[in-house]
Amino acid sequence: MTMKGYTDQHGLEFTASSPESANRFADFTSSYMGFRRETGEILKDIIETDPDMPMARCAKGYLAKLIGSSNHSARAIRISGELTEHLAKVDANDREKMHAAALAAWCTGDLEKTTRIWEGILLDHPLDGLALRLAHFTHFYSGDGRKMRDSMARHLPLWPEDHRDYGFLLGMYAFGLEESRQYDKAERYGRAAVARNPKDAWSVHSIAHVLEMTERQEEGIEWIAGLESDWSTVNNFRFHLYWHKSLFHLERGEFDAVLKLYDEQISSDIESDFYLDICNCSSLLWRLEMFGIDVGERWGALTDVARKHLNDRDLIFVTLHYLMALIANGDTVAAKQMTDGMREWAKMDDTQARVCAEVGLAVARGLQYARDGKFAKAVAAIDPVRYQLDLVGGSAAQRDVFIMILLDAAKASSDALVARALFSERLGEKVHSSWTWKNYSSILNSVGKTEEAEAAAARAREILVN
Repeated sequence: MTMKGYTDQHGLEFTASSPESANRFADFTSSYMGFRRETGEILKDIIETDPDMPMARCAKGYLAKLIGSSNHSARAIRISGELTEHLAKVDANDREKMHAAALAAWCTGDLEKTTRIWEGILLDHPLDGLALRLAHFTHFYSGDGRKMRDSMARHLPLWPEDHRDYGFLLGMYAFGLEESRQYDKAERYGRAAVARNPKDAWSVHSIAHVLEMTERQEEGIEWIAGLESDWSTVNNFRFHLYWHKSLFHLERGEFDAVLKLYDEQISSDIESDFYLDICNCSSLLWRLEMFGIDVGERWGALTDVARKHLNDRDLIFVTLHYLMALIANGDTVAAKQMTDGMREWAKMDDTQARVCAEVGLAVARGLQYARDGKFAKAVAAIDPVRYQLDLVGGSAAQRDVFIMILLDAAKASSDALVARALFSERLGEKVHSSWTWKNYSSILNSVGKTEEAEAAAARAREILVN
């Protein structure tokens, strides 16, 4: 198959057998940025018609890595291993070689190098939407919202506003701003993105985060529900938006609504084995239990999935959520196997291994102690790393479950003064949290502050929906 350089409609050059392949790859990039269900099929079609196209092969490796499991990572390694010789064979361009180098670095676990390569591509090719969205992903799992924010700030001015993917950039910038606690500016950009394309689930989600962090529960429910017919058309990411809706209902004490969303939506495709589904489910069930709700046998299905990932070494954030399911369901054998694997992982020399060593192992110990009723030990494990939790990645809203577990353990321990201090601290940010006020009231009662306790209980009742 004869390969030549072809330029797509956005000015990006591809080594391919036809100009159609270049433009079809632009369709793939747009689909990926929009979380569309047909993304994989588009790439499959490109590979079938143009099997030697370097960017198609590289994208196949990227998608394998994005699944975030050991089996798919092994497939990405095989794809990457074949790329170097292939690139020379087809005379690939410099941008394609850099993409292949990024995949190779990702396969070795060097996320810093991977991200630097993508950002380097963007200096010369700012309209490379795939590099931009992938860098957004790895910035996200570095846990530093400023990196997401600044990456978009660097490149957004270079994109023409009539570019079909421009709205996705607005939403990504909104999310980076939100994770940097610039909520007003984030809301402006996020709403502009959704006005441009209401099917842009990431942008809808960016506003959901703003509303979560600014504790506007009723508005959050209305926002997500009002756009459901649009964002619910995307891939499994849609379940994460139902998760956000559940968080709003949770603080309002609408537990039946939360369980209904969990059963009908959030856990409805758990057998597809998409890591974000497990993260949604594990964190929500543990939250429900901290709110005093019996979740029945729901942990069982999550455990079945988690057992398939005992040896994953991709994202510590995800591994901790698999571990939550195993611990909560009482699967001590599998939980020990996973934590033993984490200890070995922590000795390795890659980005996530270092995070595992610095933070992940401590959280893992804390989870087990909390479930075993060894509450003082749970506090002793998690409290020293709570200001480093951002290193595990994910969003502030997602990581909050670990803070809640710390506070819940502190309340159950014998040290009421530490518990009071931690809950007082939380009220500095969560002044409209029924869970926080209710627990704070209980702690105040335990130290003889009855009047203050009743006032706190009254605040909790005001937030709950009657």
